[in-house]
Amino acid sequence: MDLASHALVTMVCQRRGHRSWLGTLGPDLPWYALYPLWLVTSGNLQTLRERREWPMPPSWVRIPHYVSHSLLALGVMCLIWPRSSVHRTARSWLLHVLADIPTHSRERMAPRPLWPLCNWSLDGFSWADGLTSLFTRMQRRARRQPNTTIDAPPNQAIL
Repeated sequence: MDLASHALVTMVCQRRGHRSWLGTLGPDLPWYALYPLWLVTSGNLQTLRERREWPMPPSWVRIPHYVSHSLLALGVMCLIWPRSSVHRTARSWLLHVLADIPTHSRERMAPRPLWPLCNWSLDGFSWADGLTSLFTRMQRRARRQPNTTIDAPPNQAIL
């Protein structure tokens, strides 16, 4: 999911203040901070432009992403900081991770919810790819169908 979708899910499910926003954005912060940095410094930005494919990052970019999407790491955080304010943030963080599990394919850095105990991930449905495919098909169908409303006679009023 993108950040706007995560924010919407959190607002609907929790209706909380600023602590929910940290949980909403927190799991993706390592990715959004490190991946662009790596793209630029490694020269992969040019590769991205040429091939139009997102290159797989090195482990120093992937591991913080796996940690931030690990249910085990989230559980440890709640044990270390048992305050209720941390738990409010953890609930929105949990919503984020649970929403990401079925909505990311393995090709696009799927979350590893049991990391570091195992590297399992669900090969979920990439909603972005699905929406792109749907819009492309709709656009193609619209181009193939003639516009019959222009040639149709205007409606006559019934008195």
